[in-house]
Amino acid sequence: MKLRTKMFLVYSVVAIIPILAIGYYSYSRWQTSVSEQIRTYSSTVIHNAVEQSNNTLDRINRTLDFMTYYSDDSESSIIEILSEFADGPVNYSSYDILQAGKRTNSIFGNLMYANSSIRGIYLITPDSLILGTSNDQTSSINPNHDCRSDYWYQETLSLNGQHYISTITSDDLFTDENPSIYLSRSIYDVYSHKFLGVILLDLNPEILNLDSLTAIPNLALLFIENTKTGETLYSNVDSLKTNDTQYTDDMQKIELNLEPLELSISFHYDTLYAQYNPMRMVILLMIFVFAAGVLISLYLITGKITFPLERLSRVMKHQRKNGLKFVSPYMGRTDEIGTLYNEYSHMLDEINEGIQRDYQNRLIVLDAQMKALEARINSHFLFNTLESINSMAELADNKEIATMSLALGDMFRYAIKTPGEIVTLTDELKHVDDYASIQLIRFNGKFRLEKNIPPALLSCPVLKLILQPLVENALFHGLNYCTTGDLITISAVQENLLLHISVSDNGVGMNPETLAMLRSTLMNQNSFSEIGHHSGQSIGLGNIHARIQLYYGKQYGLSIASTENIGTRITITIPITGNSPKIQSEEVRKNRGEQPESQNHQMY
Repeated sequence: MKLRTKMFLVYSVVAIIPILAIGYYSYSRWQTSVSEQIRTYSSTVIHNAVEQSNNTLDRINRTLDFMTYYSDDSESSIIEILSEFADGPVNYSSYDILQAGKRTNSIFGNLMYANSSIRGIYLITPDSLILGTSNDQTSSINPNHDCRSDYWYQETLSLNGQHYISTITSDDLFTDENPSIYLSRSIYDVYSHKFLGVILLDLNPEILNLDSLTAIPNLALLFIENTKTGETLYSNVDSLKTNDTQYTDDMQKIELNLEPLELSISFHYDTLYAQYNPMRMVILLMIFVFAAGVLISLYLITGKITFPLERLSRVMKHQRKNGLKFVSPYMGRTDEIGTLYNEYSHMLDEINEGIQRDYQNRLIVLDAQMKALEARINSHFLFNTLESINSMAELADNKEIATMSLALGDMFRYAIKTPGEIVTLTDELKHVDDYASIQLIRFNGKFRLEKNIPPALLSCPVLKLILQPLVENALFHGLNYCTTGDLITISAVQENLLLHISVSDNGVGMNPETLAMLRSTLMNQNSFSEIGHHSGQSIGLGNIHARIQLYYGKQYGLSIASTENIGTRITITIPITGNSPKIQSEEVRKNRGEQPESQNHQMY
């Protein structure tokens, strides 16, 4: 699994858990708030329904009571009017009926004017005489109808002064067929408790209408019924089904102020909750959008964080194919990413340098091996021939030939037979002496070789074959084949842990341009495209300089000082390694007032 995927999964879990927890808490709080609002709404509807129903019934009761006992100075009360007709037709005349009708119309008219829900008010005597009036011109009571056989009349009598309320009905009691609700009560004499008749109120069925309480259709099931008869006086649904599955089972039944009426209420909570579905969807959508936004942000952030690492991983994975070449694109960054890229770039640079160094070392070793192989071809034949020449020279008493052949043999043995690359300074100076002895014979002793080497430095380890080429350069280029100058000096001093070996001459020297060009040649890296072709002075000095740097390090090598017509000095600087003695330079000895162990020749 990629690092980006791991980081994305970890950060997603860390971020999503709080989001889901907060979302769940918010959603739960919203659900609780919705439930509380629905309960509040339900309680409000129930309270308003009960209050409205009771207020209506109380108003009718007060009207009925008022009519029953109302009287003033000019008019008789209802009880007094009915008392005139309580004993039957023998006790009243048509005139009495006319006068009673006028009085009841006066009383009932004022009451119906104040209450528009009352269509008519009627008094029914024990012998079924009907007195009263109606506020509806199209509807009135049938005067020829005998109420004593009607169900409502019998029920009213059986209640002994209690209210009777009928269902919504239309019968032949009235001249029209409009549905009505009857509210009736038996009237008795206050003192004798004699039955005087029945008072009847013709009510508009809309008097109990509760449709205004619920703005949403079918939100609540409301109906008012007579618990004694099981008759329904009001329902807000066309087809009343109290067991409808859309309504809850917790039907609430509330007794009203007018017995035996009862208000039943049941709510369709699914419809109630459906009103909040848009808000529920908004909340869920907000949670989803917020979570998706966080995930997208995390994906982009993790991608931005891990992109440099993924890029570096791809570079390292394909490094073998592309070679060790890499340029850091984050050179200006100082954070961990910049450090990682820059250090990797530096590491590749160092590896490339090491590979190049190793390649050059191998080329130098290969060059040396080739030369060694060339030198070893018939080496025994060469040594044997030189021994023969030396023997013949001694027999002929020719010391010069004997010296040259012996010195040449020693030089070949030193160059070919000496094991390893490190020798003592004594061995290197012996090799220079062999070379100088041959050249002295060649040039008839026209130059001198002086050595100013402190004895303590003779045991210092040095790289093989670094002095003889410098002496050769001094002889051929500095002294110009002994035509200018006659002295070559080898000196050595120690400075701290550094050994300085100088080869100087008093020859022609170099002008500033030639000296600058030679120094530039040493500063540039040697090219090994023509290994084995050492035809010039710079090539020999360059090889010695390269060998010293490859073996000891870049801070060591050759340094050149020269003055035209005065001479040249080439100094070798190498570290003192191994068990070399630590001695003091001649300058330190002079500062202390001590005598130097040997007299150095100062050329410049």
